[in-house]
Amino acid sequence: MDSSRLYDRRVDPLVAYRERLQLIRQTLGPQRFIEGCPAGAPLNGIGFFNSYFNGEDVYNNWQGMYALFSSINANAFFNHLLVYVMPGEGMEVGPPMSVGEARRRRPKEVLETAESREEPLRGFGVTTAEARTLVSWVALSGVAYPLASVGAELPPERTRLLQQTLPPLPILPLDLYSRGNNMRWDLFKTVTPDTDIHHYAEILDLKVNAPAGVYDVAAFTNWRSAPETREINLRDKLGLAAGSPYIVFDFWAQKLVGVFSSGMKIEIDPHDTRVLAIHPALGHPQVVGTSRHISGAYSLPQIAWDPVRQALHGASQTVAGDDYSFFVYVPDGYSIGSIAAVDASGALAARQEADGPLLKVTVPARSASVQWTVAFTSQGEGAR
Repeated sequence: MDSSRLYDRRVDPLVAYRERLQLIRQTLGPQRFIEGCPAGAPLNGIGFFNSYFNGEDVYNNWQGMYALFSSINANAFFNHLLVYVMPGEGMEVGPPMSVGEARRRRPKEVLETAESREEPLRGFGVTTAEARTLVSWVALSGVAYPLASVGAELPPERTRLLQQTLPPLPILPLDLYSRGNNMRWDLFKTVTPDTDIHHYAEILDLKVNAPAGVYDVAAFTNWRSAPETREINLRDKLGLAAGSPYIVFDFWAQKLVGVFSSGMKIEIDPHDTRVLAIHPALGHPQVVGTSRHISGAYSLPQIAWDPVRQALHGASQTVAGDDYSFFVYVPDGYSIGSIAAVDASGALAARQEADGPLLKVTVPARSASVQWTVAFTSQGEGAR
């Protein structure tokens, strides 16, 4: 701060700064969300700001989103602890668009910004895989959701990505340290995404402890433009118990990957992120995922297994206009009995679809809580 510009030059500049922030907060009130736009991550505004935007400016393609990833890597260690991190002024999830098309459909200033950042300009928009990576990183790191793009232009499958990662959850930092920020304004005038050396994580591991259960939601990102095959050691990479069986459910594909005790091999497409819900196998039917939210926890305020009646009971918060599905892993020794669902208006027609040991139950779209029960039969006491 330039103290020569203060009315009273005897005042400590930081004291003056915080007094002005206090006045702004008092004027707007405690329910208003205030975002600061500082350079880096200064702490002088802590207590008055709800979030910081502390990254480079983004622009509308995959390279332009690197500033968002870099902000998360550099600052997520204090997210939710001190303030929320706003990693970018927007997030491009629109389909690819050529430079020529962008010149016809976007303001001149948007083109000029992108052209000042990379050479040659590769176009606008992102692939579906890249869009999945963007929403996965924002949702699983718990930073402020920088929703942007031209919403009216988004096809249904891209809008669906936003629906399945909103609302943001109050997630505590995955790492309690910074991975650093390697962004430069003209970064992609000298490198490509394949040659850029960065410190972005290849695994985000969200540890969930909620009514929906205690499990991991692990995201595996391929930052390069060629497919990757990875061997994932569950103990070394995720800290899971060695030798214990885990049920792995692929959120984006909405299907069962398998049951693993030590490790697994996964394929990851270019610039894509596989999001896997990894549940300890409990020895009885259990919910391993939903269609509504990437966390698997949001929308499930209640789940209980009744060993006497051999039934799984739960409640789901559904949304009007969007049929809701939950997925149940049914281990050997159990057979599906009856399925019932009810809301305040009465009984609902629940649909079921079995794919091996994975049972998909779908209830009609409602804007209310749905209570459901899935009953099973088992063969002998050993299956209980």
